[in-house]
Amino acid sequence: MKKKKADLEVSLFPFLSILACVIGILTLMITAIVIAQIDPEAVNKKIETALEDDEEFQKKIEERKKELDDLRKEIEQIKKDPFKKIDPKKKDQLKEQIIEVSAQVQKVKSEEEQGNTIRGEVVKMKADLSRRMKDLEQAEKEWELMKNPDKFATMVVKQSGSGTGGDLEPTFIECNEKGIRVYEDNGKYFEVPVAQIGGHAKLKALIQKMVKEAPYRTWRSAQGSEIDARFIKRVGSNITLKDKKGKEIVLKANQLAAGSASVVRKYEEARNAKRPDPEARYIIFLLRTKGFNSWNRTVQVCNSLGCRYGQLPLDGEGEVDLSLFLGS
Repeated sequence: MKKKKADLEVSLFPFLSILACVIGILTLMITAIVIAQIDPEAVNKKIETALEDDEEFQKKIEERKKELDDLRKEIEQIKKDPFKKIDPKKKDQLKEQIIEVSAQVQKVKSEEEQGNTIRGEVVKMKADLSRRMKDLEQAEKEWELMKNPDKFATMVVKQSGSGTGGDLEPTFIECNEKGIRVYEDNGKYFEVPVAQIGGHAKLKALIQKMVKEAPYRTWRSAQGSEIDARFIKRVGSNITLKDKKGKEIVLKANQLAAGSASVVRKYEEARNAKRPDPEARYIIFLLRTKGFNSWNRTVQVCNSLGCRYGQLPLDGEGEVDLSLFLGS
């Protein structure tokens, strides 16, 4: 006879019951231990402190609410009756505040006026100092002139061995301590500070023009007319020149002025001796005593552009007279 399946099952109820009882007992023990360690007096003190803090906080809230309510009522009253007299205490307080603010504003205005006065004095002192510096420089120049009048005498630049400009048509550049002064063909000049010499566009353009026109010179006829051309050759009494447009011009030797005729001989002498043709258009540096730095920088520009140059030292600080060349 077969046994039923239910007869073979094991009941776990007694084990679970025992486990639940054990957990319950442990929980009670832990609770009892925790409660035993708590100081009833400390707990009561904490509760009382919390209640007191809460009462104090509530009291402060009530005071602030009352202040706000009073302020609202006061505002409403002012709205209803804007011409109502202000409380004397508040009026005195406002007066004191107004007086204090007015005093602060007046103080700021006074300080600002003093500042403007001081700034005006500073500007005046600067102008006065600048004027005195100019007077001092002028006095120094006059003193130097009194010590050595020859040093400031006008210096006439002329070609060595002649008294006139002759066959030369140079561009003069005066080199001094502050920079250079470039004399142009029209008798005017422009100045370049030392720091700007290397990159000065007008100076470079002038030097490039000198390089391009180096072979050319101004030829004069016996009647006084002029032509800008370069020397090509001489065959017998015929002299061939070429202008800037490339056109050849043939002249008789007796048609040229004496100065131009002498230049032809210089060309022939140079070519017979296999030397370079003499040039009329190049740069001549006029060197002042303290002009080495500006001269050196300008020479570098000349060398970079392939321009010929010479130099002439100036013994003194006087004005330069170039009339012999400008009028030649």
